[in-house]
Amino acid sequence: MRTRIFLVGTILVMVVLAAACGTRADRAKPTAATAVPTAAATSAALTGKISVFAASSLSDVFKAVGVAFTKANPGVTVEFNNQSSSALATQIEQAAPADVFASADNTNMQRLLDKGLIAGVPANFVRNRPMIVIPADNKAQITTPKDLSKAGVKLVLAGPDVPIGNYARQIIDKLAADPAYGVAYKDATLKNLVSNEANVRATLTKIELGEADACFVYKTDVLVSGSKVKTVAIPDAANVIATYQIAVVKFSQNAKAAAAFIAFIRSAEGRKLLADAGFDPVL
Repeated sequence: MRTRIFLVGTILVMVVLAAACGTRADRAKPTAATAVPTAAATSAALTGKISVFAASSLSDVFKAVGVAFTKANPGVTVEFNNQSSSALATQIEQAAPADVFASADNTNMQRLLDKGLIAGVPANFVRNRPMIVIPADNKAQITTPKDLSKAGVKLVLAGPDVPIGNYARQIIDKLAADPAYGVAYKDATLKNLVSNEANVRATLTKIELGEADACFVYKTDVLVSGSKVKTVAIPDAANVIATYQIAVVKFSQNAKAAAAFIAFIRSAEGRKLLADAGFDPVL
C-alpha cells in the first residue's frame, strides 16, 4: 500500500514539474510584440524614387538636402530638376513625372493649384531677398539703384514670368514711385535691358562672365558666386521679399516619399541646411 502511494505521489510531482517547465518555456518564447523586427516587419521603410522640381535658386542647397535625406532614408533615390519656377510649372502641366514642386513664388504654385495638380495645401518653407549684382570690376561704376538708369548701362533680367524677373520689375516700379527717383526712372532703366534670361542662375552667369553691367538675383545666389560679383543695396521700402512654397504633386507616383522629403525640408536639420545656404526662415 505504501509503495502504491509513493508511486502515485512521485507521478504527481513529475506532472507538476513538467507543467512548470512548460510554462517557463512558453514565457521565454518571443511574442509578436517583443520579437526582434525582421525584414518583413520593417517593410514600411521608404523606398523608390522621387523627382523634385525645384527653382534654380534652390539648386545647391537641395543637393545637400538630398544627400542628408537619402542618408536618413537609404531606400529612396532623389532626382532634381532645377529651372525657373514658371518653366517647371509648365512641365508639370504637361504631365512631366514630378513628385515635389518647390517654387520661388506663390504665383506658379497657385497656378498649379487652380488646375488641380497639387495635393493638399502648399507650405511656405523659406524666404529670400532680391539684390542688385554687378561684376567685381564694376566698369559701369554702378553704386546705387539709380545708376541702372544711366545711358549705356547693360542690364540683364530674368523673363517677366520668372519669379526673380517679376520681383525685379516690381522693385523698379517701386523705385520709380519714389520722388527721389522719379517716374522717368522706370523707362530709362528698362531701356537699358539687353536680355531676358530663362532663370536666375542664367542671369547671374551673365554678370560673372562680364557680359552685362547689372542684374537682379537672390542673396543666396550672391553667396554661391562669391568674389566674382559685388552687390548694390536695394532700399528696404522698395524690395520685394520672395516666399518659397513646396508641395506634393497630385499625380506623384511615390507620394509617401515625396511627403517625407517635404517633412525633412521643414525639420530642424532641413532648416539648418537652408539657413547655412543663406535662406531666411518663414515668419
